[in-house]
Amino acid sequence: MSNVKLIGSVNLAKLKNVGIMGITGKSGQKKKCIVIPIEDNDIFVKVSTKTRTDGQQYESRIFGLGVEVYEKMNVDQYGNSHYLKRAVSKEYVNSHSPEEVEAMNKTYLGDLKPVEIPSSNQATTIQPDAATTAAQDDDLPF
Repeated sequence: MSNVKLIGSVNLAKLKNVGIMGITGKSGQKKKCIVIPIEDNDIFVKVSTKTRTDGQQYESRIFGLGVEVYEKMNVDQYGNSHYLKRAVSKEYVNSHSPEEVEAMNKTYLGDLKPVEIPSSNQATTIQPDAATTAAQDDDLPF
């Protein structure tokens, strides 16, 4: 038996005020990094101290970006059947203008396509059925 999963990528350049910087790490080596402003992009941040079963404490960090997944009406020429867009938090809605909330909600982040994962763990793209393919031939932008 096989599993079907959605795979794709997120275009981080669609986020607000994103940039690339060289940051020197602990080893002294400079690395190219993507910098995403937390407040500008409504990123959820939770940092807490937790204790392992052996009694040693560690810092747990969660950084979350709200997204929504929608199914497309028709599969596109690349096999993409779903897309991602931004989701905003209640706090963002309450602290920003309706125009800013609407703009954030309309931010398109990327596409997803179904992939079959057979028992041998070799991924293959699922081919769309003939009805879906025929519907794409009309060359309409919607």
